[in-house]
Amino acid sequence: MIPTSRPLKGLRVLDLSQGVAGPHCGGLFAEYGADVTKIEPPQGDWMRILGAGYDGRSGSFIYYNRGKKSLCLDLKSEGAIDVVLNLAAQSDVVIDNNRPGVSDRLGIGFEALKARNPKIVVVAVSGFGQEGPASHRPLSDTIAQAMSGFMSMNCGRAGVPAKVDMTLIDCLTGLYGFQAATMALWGDPAQREAQRLDISLVQCAAAIQGAKVLEYSVSDSIPEKINAPAGSYRAKDGWLALTLVRESCWTKICKTFGRDDLVTDPRFATFEQRAANTETITEVVDRIIATRNVSDWVESFREAGVLAGPINDYGMWLDDPQTTAVQGAPMTTVAAGIEAPMVRTPGHGNHTDLSPHLGEHSREILAEAGVSVSDIDQMLSTGAVICKQAA
Repeated sequence: MIPTSRPLKGLRVLDLSQGVAGPHCGGLFAEYGADVTKIEPPQGDWMRILGAGYDGRSGSFIYYNRGKKSLCLDLKSEGAIDVVLNLAAQSDVVIDNNRPGVSDRLGIGFEALKARNPKIVVVAVSGFGQEGPASHRPLSDTIAQAMSGFMSMNCGRAGVPAKVDMTLIDCLTGLYGFQAATMALWGDPAQREAQRLDISLVQCAAAIQGAKVLEYSVSDSIPEKINAPAGSYRAKDGWLALTLVRESCWTKICKTFGRDDLVTDPRFATFEQRAANTETITEVVDRIIATRNVSDWVESFREAGVLAGPINDYGMWLDDPQTTAVQGAPMTTVAAGIEAPMVRTPGHGNHTDLSPHLGEHSREILAEAGVSVSDIDQMLSTGAVICKQAA
């Protein structure tokens, strides 16, 4: 049984973010037991409707906002900023993904939060960082992949820089933000001082490429492939991934092919020589792999001690007995009467808390912020606040 512990129970997080990066950070806090309040504008987090999902909420919104409470609040309305500041005063962490300077102009920037809560930890998520000539510019996951050098390494056989078609950098930014915030909270609370953690998409994208950046610094050029002919190959009935980690792997691959001549071919004798002749060796492997089915190759390579596997789509991964054995994506309630596979956070068991409807907890949260019942009713009547139960 995989443990589902709540070590952050009692911690309070105010999540002012939208999209993926900030909400993922807040979602991890909620998963480990923190009380996370999400403040959304009247139109809701823009990720709510972006992509397929259930019960009016996209898959991305459901996944990254599980276990949160939602207050739908127009920050331009009278008294709204006081509500945010009051909630921040009761919180340990605030997650903010406004561009640098925006929250300051609203009156909820770091200095304003610090004045109300001298121990607050602010996770400031941005595209480029809090300082520098590009700090005020907007950024998306795709452009973060581009500007960090990531796409230059993801060219494939066509040699065309390509993006990964998912919010990879946003997800990593959420993880780095959660890591930095939990470390900032570590230790004696009495000794803690307010901190603003600068968590940018470009820096997070670069951080996962640190080794490649060092390799680049050696020759001022894009690092060559270090394990040619590793890559993807089309078999008779699908796609196969093949890789090498030691020189001996090449000999094993050649013997699996029944091609001892490739072992002795001087063009392919070492990692360096294979890298220099990548196009030639890839064409050879292409022709051989195309003669058999994926499962046949996978079995043969595994018997030979070579790392290879099928290139799965999500359905194939979900149906894999290994996925089931490790509870990789157990069926979880995602909306009233609806269950769907929810990918489990590594090292932790899924909790079953739902993602909130827009403004589902508005009354409750406003009361916690010290707003009177009459003032709550007034804010609801003007549209400054939306409450699902009041609809």
